[in-house]
Amino acid sequence: MNGLEKKHTLWVIGDSTLSCFADKYYYPRYGYGTMLKEYLDDTFEVRNIALSGRSSKSYTTEPEYKQLLAGMKDGDFLIIGFGHNDEKTEKDRFTDANGDYTTEGSFAHSLYTNYIVPADKSGTNVILCTPIVRRTPDGSWKNVLLHVTDDAAGFNGGDYPEAIRKLGKQLNIPVVDMTEITKKLYDKLGADETIYLHAWTSDKPISVDNTHTNIWGARVNAYNVLKTVQSLNIDGISEHVVIDAASDILSKDKYLKPNSEYVPTVFSSDLEDSELWEDINGWKGTIFGDFGEQEDKAEYKKSFTLEKAADGNIHIAVKNNAGKISAVSDGIAMYYKKVDSDKNFILSAKLRINDYALNDQVSFGLMVRDDMYIDKPTSDVLGDYVAAAPLMLTHEDKAWNCFARKSSRLTQGGTCTKKYNAGDVIDVRIESSSDGYACTFADEATITGGFDFKLTSIDSEHVYVGMFAARNADVTFMDVKLEYVL
Repeated sequence: MNGLEKKHTLWVIGDSTLSCFADKYYYPRYGYGTMLKEYLDDTFEVRNIALSGRSSKSYTTEPEYKQLLAGMKDGDFLIIGFGHNDEKTEKDRFTDANGDYTTEGSFAHSLYTNYIVPADKSGTNVILCTPIVRRTPDGSWKNVLLHVTDDAAGFNGGDYPEAIRKLGKQLNIPVVDMTEITKKLYDKLGADETIYLHAWTSDKPISVDNTHTNIWGARVNAYNVLKTVQSLNIDGISEHVVIDAASDILSKDKYLKPNSEYVPTVFSSDLEDSELWEDINGWKGTIFGDFGEQEDKAEYKKSFTLEKAADGNIHIAVKNNAGKISAVSDGIAMYYKKVDSDKNFILSAKLRINDYALNDQVSFGLMVRDDMYIDKPTSDVLGDYVAAAPLMLTHEDKAWNCFARKSSRLTQGGTCTKKYNAGDVIDVRIESSSDGYACTFADEATITGGFDFKLTSIDSEHVYVGMFAARNADVTFMDVKLEYVL
């Protein structure tokens, strides 16, 4: 670089598909913002302040947003990559894909008022990116994978990539259509190859995270972003893109290596009592799975409550977006008992819904599983289970009635016929037999189909039964009974 040449900054904001991570995954998550510096000459400094889980709306509450507003200067560039979380049916994150930049509450309005206007005032040049696709496991493209949503839970559905395309056209702002670029790439490579573009929480392919890319996927996406920028002839940055026409970017063996710090979770049936949660009538409390590791375990009490209620009942609450039930990992708060696997039982209770947030990873009810861990944070796919509980609660008339994880794969039992609200008191029940399990949630149909398997692949001698909650749910279990059937 010429010593007299002014150095500019490429600011990068957006969600997890652009952000930095510090994972202990087998193939850790990397957003493409981390790799953009690989394809720019040294006249540019890349400032990647994208944040996981944020929408264009929620990002404005973060310190990074203030950093952006204070730091942008004349001649800088700003890549904006939101969309994944603007479609979330949550008040604090949702923006409406419908309407233009003058429509209050719209995605376009949020992008315009929160980012484009301040960038223009500072002399910073904006580049809009549509969201990357969610990976298709089988090669077929559903709308949700392309960020085209349906109405749900009182929130409007819409086409988020198209909202960005229209905004760019209306305001004459360059758009990198990463939705279309990644879709074409995934069609070219096929599902058997695209699995290696994405993060794996464990060393099992089933643990693939179909939303987040690994280091190779991030590199490929960064390459395609800046290759497109170069082709758009954007004065001030296109001439500084360094792209090798003979690029080996699709050679995964060069860029993709397992994480040397990855340690697989090891199961032991010799379980110690929790240091955090008191026993209640022989039920033992624990949290385990994907909820984020804390150096001080006492910090977990800020997000989890497992306690005896004043009336003697069992109270479980999860807040601060901790825990989840997702396709690739679970984070669960649970009171459990160990049961001999050769004994048939009936576990029943009354469940009072104190409160819950509308999120597809929220769940609460009864569970029987083939493994158990004591206050163990891990992103690994853990053991199989069946649950008398709802899931996918944002989908109202399509919410799941009971579910299971079988051979590590999350599967739906049935469909709920009604919506469940705070204050509802419902009956829940799991009954085991020689054929498997029958799960009943409220007045919904009892589910046995697909639950006809034994939970003995990890611990052949025991199963672990109890009450659980995940994500932002607050529930109380009453009249809990564990009865053995001769």
